[in-house]
Parts: sequence; C-alpha cells; structure tokens
Amino acid sequence: MSTSARSNRSLVIGAATNWAAFAAGMAVSFFLAPYLIHGLGDARYGVWCVVEGILAYFTLFDLGIAACLVRYVAKYHATDERAELNKLVSACLVVFAAAAGGVLVLGAALVPLVAPGLERKLGEPGDIPAFMLLVLVNLALTLPLSVFPTILDGLQRFGAKSAARLAFLLLRTGGIVWVMETRPGLFPLAVVFTITNLLEHAAAGVLAVRFLPGLRVSWGRVDRETLRRVKGYSVDAFLAMLAGRITVQTGAIVVGGFLTAAAAAHYALAARLVELAKNLLRSATTTLTPAVSEREASGDLDGVRRVLLDGTRWVLYLVLPVHLGLLFFGRPFLARWVGGAEYAEWCFPATAILSATLTIGVAQSVAARILYGMGKLRLFARLALVEAGLNLGLSLALVGPMGLEGVAVAVAVPNVLFCLFAIGYACRTLDVRAGRYLVAAWLRPAGAACVPAAVWWVVTPADPAWLGIAAGIATGLVPYGIVVAGVELGGRLAANRRRARDVEPGGQDARATPVIRVSTPPARKARPASARG
Repeated sequence: MSTSARSNRSLVIGAATNWAAFAAGMAVSFFLAPYLIHGLGDARYGVWCVVEGILAYFTLFDLGIAACLVRYVAKYHATDERAELNKLVSACLVVFAAAAGGVLVLGAALVPLVAPGLERKLGEPGDIPAFMLLVLVNLALTLPLSVFPTILDGLQRFGAKSAARLAFLLLRTGGIVWVMETRPGLFPLAVVFTITNLLEHAAAGVLAVRFLPGLRVSWGRVDRETLRRVKGYSVDAFLAMLAGRITVQTGAIVVGGFLTAAAAAHYALAARLVELAKNLLRSATTTLTPAVSEREASGDLDGVRRVLLDGTRWVLYLVLPVHLGLLFFGRPFLARWVGGAEYAEWCFPATAILSATLTIGVAQSVAARILYGMGKLRLFARLALVEAGLNLGLSLALVGPMGLEGVAVAVAVPNVLFCLFAIGYACRTLDVRAGRYLVAAWLRPAGAACVPAAVWWVVTPADPAWLGIAAGIATGLVPYGIVVAGVELGGRLAANRRRARDVEPGGQDARATPVIRVSTPPARKARPASARG
C-alpha cells in the first residue's frame, strides 16, 4: 500500500472513530433531553439552558490554545522536532493554568449577579448558585487537563481517545439516571458531570504519555519565542471561538431575557435539534486539522486539495438527507421526541428556520478545518466576529416583534453568509476554482438528494410514533443509499478506465513526459597516428 493510500486510510479510520464516539454522545443527549425536561420541569430545564449558555462563554478561556496545540503537535510530530513539541506543550499548559485562575475569579464575581435573577424567573429558591459555582470549578480544573486530549488529536490517535470517551459516557449516563431517579436537581447533576469529566481527562493524560513517550513538560522549557508562536495562532483561533459562542449560545440567552424561561426551553430544543445534527456530522471533520497540518508540513498541497474536495463531497452525502428529513419529518419528530404535540407547534417553526444553516454549515466545516490546519485564520476570525455582531444585533431587534422565529432568523441569515465566505476563502487559498469545487464536491450529492426529496414529497406525513417516522424516513433513505453507491462506484470505475487508457500496453504511462530521441551522428574515422598532433 502506498504512503498516500495509508494516509487516506488513517484519515478515514480516524474520522469514523471520532464520529462514532461523538454520535454516541449525541444519542445519549438526544434521549436524555426529554427525560430531563419531564424530570426537572420546563422552567427548571429552561434555567439549565440559560445557565449553560452563559457558562459556555467561560470556555473562551481556552483562548484558542487547543487549536494551536493540535496544529503544532501534528506538525512537530511529522517533522520529528521533539524539543520544539515539548516547549510548545509546556507553554500551552502554563497559559491554561493562568486561564483557569481567570475562570475562578470572574465566575465568583458573576454568580451573585446572575443567580438571583434566574431564581426569580424560576419562582422559587433553588440550588442555582451552587450549581453555577460547581460548573465553573469543573471548567477551571479541566482547562489545564485539556492539554492531554488535545495532544491525542494532534497525534491523530482518535481511536484511543474515542474509546475513553465512550467508557466515561456510560459512567456519566448511569450517574445522571441515578440522580434523576433519586434526587433530581441541578446541583446533583453538576456533581456527576464534574466527577466523570475529571476522570476522563485523567485517562487522556495517561494515553498521551503512552503515545508520546518523549513528552517532557516543565516551566523551564517555556521561552518567549514559543509563547509568541502560540499567541500568533491562538489569538485568531480565540476570536473565531468567541464568534462561535455568540452565534450558538446567544439565542437562548436573548429569549430567556426578553421572553420567559419556558420560551428559552422551547428555543433551546429547536436550536439543539439542529446543532445535534450539525455537530454529529462536523465531528468527523475535526480530524482533518492535524491531517492538513501534516500534509502542509510535507509540502503536499495536492493532498490538501483532495481533503477539501473529497471531504466536502462525503459530508454532503451525509448531511443532505438529514436536512431534508428534518424539514419533512421534523414536526412529528419533535412531538414524539419531547412527548407532546404542543412542543412541535412551539418549536418546529424555529427549527425549520435554523435548519437553513445545516447543509452549508457542514460544508463550511471542511473548509474551516483546511484554514485551521494551514494557519490561515486572520481574515476568517474577523469575519466570524462580524457574523456574531450581526447575529446579536438582529436577535435583539427581532425578538420583540417576532419572538422565537425572529431570533432564529437572526441566527440563520448571518451564518449562511459567513459559511459562503469561508468556503470561498478556502478555495482561494488552495487555488481551487469555484467551478471545480462545485462539480467535484456538490454536484453528485445534490443530484442524489433529489431522490429522497421526491419520495418524501409524496409520502404521507408520519404520525408522531417512532415506527411511523422510521418507516417514512426509510422510504427515502433506501433508494438514496442505492443511488449514492451507484454514483460513487460508477465514478470510480470511470476513473480507472481513464487511467487504463492513459497507460500504454508496455506499462509506460502515456501522460508521462515523452522520451526525446536524439540521433547520434556517425562516428568519425580515427585519424592515423601521424596525423594526430
């Protein structure tokens, strides 16, 4: 097997294992959502969503360091620069430790300001302050520990990392069920999340040392040059992360602040359903960053272009039927998922609007991984901030006159525009023309997606029952799978035939540079010895 084939195989396996672990987490989150709603109640679950949205901003204390670490671990490991790698990890660990202190200081000041207002919306005293403080402590402790799972990403050890995630996912799920059946509340749930999260990061540390035996971390290895390198990359990554938090988390906060806690829960359900689908598919693309960094470090820009085009095509094959299924079956799905037709009426309009970001967002995720892997983040991050500012401004303007649907529009429109920019920027960076990108990445998935769209257009809408929903979805997915297999197999066979035609019968590649035959002039007759000087 060639080096390129082995690299591609490793990339596919890494994406598959990472996706499997993330899919398991999403499945658990999917089934736990209605369980928690009915166990905690709409208002308390709404408070959970608002607190989750607020505290998500504290993850910005990551400062873009994780993205920097993935890129440079992959690069230095590929070039076998172990001393530089150790200096980089040491510098990142120091910055993370300082960021953890910032989380505790800012959190301790914020909780007394926010918690009383949330308790008033809840209508009763509760455990909200203790819940918020414990989640902040959890974040502060795991920030330095996040160095280790990030190292595993840079080493492309996704299989081992995914196995650990699955093991602790089972432990966490068991703890959540035990709490909800014995003592339901926000603080006991936070205890379960904190314990399992710390144990998971500790396991990642053991794995990182195992796969990188030469890893040495110490304060003495930190120098200004390494810190400048970290800063140069992480500032842009941080700005992009900040924009992402505003885009994803602001909606529930705005709805909770201007409407009601129950309305925040309804918006959160709509946004969570779309984000579950989006993140489930984007989880496979996160493995592309170290692969792109590795290829760029070795000068394989053609390999990076293949990652962009082939990666986009395959994620589109996955996301297009999900997007269409959400539109055709979203209403009965919501009614069955949460357990009530009224939830479908409350949530589906916002779900349909937010779904406009699904397909283009997943395609943009591949382009973003290219930019992260190549360190081309400056313009990307600043345009992401423009998107976030537009999102926030529109949300505040539309929440009053349009309610949940207005906030959904405020989120969807700027995001679609930003995704189009990111894709175009990645194509320009790799010198890939728009026509080539559309034909190589979008044409076949879009054509195949017409099949389930046509089937579901004539299928009677499913009743809100799992069997009816599954049967309706299957009527479109089965022929879609057949069409995709036929399209891809046909394309591969056609490519093989073209290669065969380009190879001459004797095995010489006809596309190779032709051999230039130079006729040799006849040898001159040797002169007699007496004639030679």
